Amino acid sequence: MKTLYQEVEKQLNAHLPQEWHVELRRRLSLLVNGIIFSESCSPRHIAQALFQHGLSSAQEASIERQIRRIENDERLNTRQCVDPFVKHHLAHLQEVVVIIDATTHTDRHFLLMVSVRYRGRALPIAWQLWPANKPLKGAGFWKRVGQLLASVADILPKGAFVTWLADRAFGTPRFTDQLQAYGWHFVVRVQGQTRFRDQIGREYRMDELAVGRKRRRFKGCGSVFKACGWRSLSVVCLHAHHRSGPLCLVSDLAPGWHLRRLYRFRYNIETLFRDYKSQGWHWENNQVYDLNHTQTLLVGLALATWLTLMVGTQVAHELLSRPSTGQRRTSPPKRSLFALGLARLKQWAVGNCRRPLAFWLTDWLAPNWHDQLLQHHRYAYVMGTLSSIVKLHHYLHATVRP
Repeated sequence: MKTLYQEVEKQLNAHLPQEWHVELRRRLSLLVNGIIFSESCSPRHIAQALFQHGLSSAQEASIERQIRRIENDERLNTRQCVDPFVKHHLAHLQEVVVIIDATTHTDRHFLLMVSVRYRGRALPIAWQLWPANKPLKGAGFWKRVGQLLASVADILPKGAFVTWLADRAFGTPRFTDQLQAYGWHFVVRVQGQTRFRDQIGREYRMDELAVGRKRRRFKGCGSVFKACGWRSLSVVCLHAHHRSGPLCLVSDLAPGWHLRRLYRFRYNIETLFRDYKSQGWHWENNQVYDLNHTQTLLVGLALATWLTLMVGTQVAHELLSRPSTGQRRTSPPKRSLFALGLARLKQWAVGNCRRPLAFWLTDWLAPNWHDQLLQHHRYAYVMGTLSSIVKLHHYLHATVRP
């Protein structure tokens, strides 16, 4: 277990400020390791895990108080702990898909999250946190969004082709104009009542564009956002039979059905929220309600998520490298990259796996991990079936007499 602790500590220390004292480095490492070992961000659960695995000689109650003091350390912030780490691992990318969305911590905190898409999942890169169900004090919502975008601009690789995906809450020029100011592209969903003006001057509601058309869909160029003085953009509208209303998208990219496929990646951020909550770190059960303490805790959650996904990627590569038996046309039971990473970390900690841990992300442009695995097994199944048919044909041809 201590070896795993040292491996994680090594990855964190490589990107921390050089002037940091060893004790401050140890604080961050203790928080991140505690989250991984306990699969929780509750100080009590973290203390239990650290005590049970002998990572601290103090008593469990003392460890819990230490974790709470760590969460109160303002030096453990995103600018010094997360930004250098994320920037290093994104530096080689030439194309990035960025997703923005919001979630809540019960009824106490509102979290506005920015993440990058990775193989059907999302990795956190920046966020804003403020009290929920209360009037905003200080900067308004769109100013906070602007501050968040400025932070992201310092993290993303220079010269990369960046595409943002966002839901209807961000379907306004107050958001898209800021993206274009940075030279970024976007595919954003808008409200059905958003006005659209075609190239010959006719105006429609967006949700009317797909009505009465063949296959109930529309794509084209025109102007949208009448109340804000119009913006020249591409438009895609689809009204699927299983939906109560049409899906209305606007983008600065060329119009085409590929915009619908690209927008589907927006749902990848839901997997990140599940990792933070019900199926991962159980953020909503963390017993931490102070806003500043939660900010520090989110630093630990982000780093723990990145490290876990990296190890999960390593396991996925091993699974795809194994030749399939060809005996099945469906994939094995679905396990996410996050679940694979957690399982491997546990195996490695107790000595059940001797493979070196690879803390790196590969195949950024690969499809959803589950689709990859499914295709891997289906291909072997199909080729095996064809081979059997050919063998049977040759056997029948050789044994049947004229």
